Amino acid sequence: MKYRIGQISKLLGLSAEGIRMYERDGILKSHREGTGGYRYYERPDIVSLILAKDYRGYGFSVSEAESLINTDDLDFVKKSFARRGAELRKEILHKRQILTCLHEREALLKKETRRLGLVRLAERPAFYLLEYMLDDELILRPEQYETFRRWIAMTPFVFPSLRCDWTALSRGEKTFTAALGLMERDIKRLGAEELAAAGRYYPPAPCLCTVVRAVGHRSSGDDYFAHLRGYVMKKALRVAGDPVSRTILSMNRQAENIRYRQIWLPVRAAA
Repeated sequence: MKYRIGQISKLLGLSAEGIRMYERDGILKSHREGTGGYRYYERPDIVSLILAKDYRGYGFSVSEAESLINTDDLDFVKKSFARRGAELRKEILHKRQILTCLHEREALLKKETRRLGLVRLAERPAFYLLEYMLDDELILRPEQYETFRRWIAMTPFVFPSLRCDWTALSRGEKTFTAALGLMERDIKRLGAEELAAAGRYYPPAPCLCTVVRAVGHRSSGDDYFAHLRGYVMKKALRVAGDPVSRTILSMNRQAENIRYRQIWLPVRAAA
């Protein structure tokens, strides 16, 4: 029997272009009746497409599926299955890590948005920061771009961060350094210790912790830190370092640009 491309498309749920792609990759071969006749396929072509979908279901690429369908080397097939199995185990582990990260962020969002504007003493978790922009100026050198891309590739574990110069803020100056952040626990999960070393390490430290809601693309530093300065003065604390923030949610970017930021300000008791 002869089957036109439209019939096979409906039968297998593949677009006509998808079938032609499989043909270009050598998985099936069309036939024509005479010069300029319509293209048709036969039963073996339908079976080849079913086999291709089978291999694609395991995550093999189209070219890998073609190799498996057309090879006569049994050892090649066995090795291909073993290799794909190892890849799947790695992918599953990564998906589990992403799921853990998602659950942690969901819990963080629920907990911290209820603490909006409150100030509390807490230990800052350990993390690394890769700084890339001072105010609006990119500060990375061209040779650092590859490192930056590799950090970005670790999303969703990487988070947007801002470090502010506390001394400058105290003088009313607005100086912000944008960075990518990566928690130490996530670095260990990902086995990314070498890559993380390109950033600056922030060890655990006693901090004032607060959550702010920033609105607008040019929010003032006073919006973030006025209540922290008041708390520092009231409790007679000494600031022991620059405040660092983690953006836990960014939304409505095209209009209000709303961000929820968790801020850590290192402190110690006044002498």
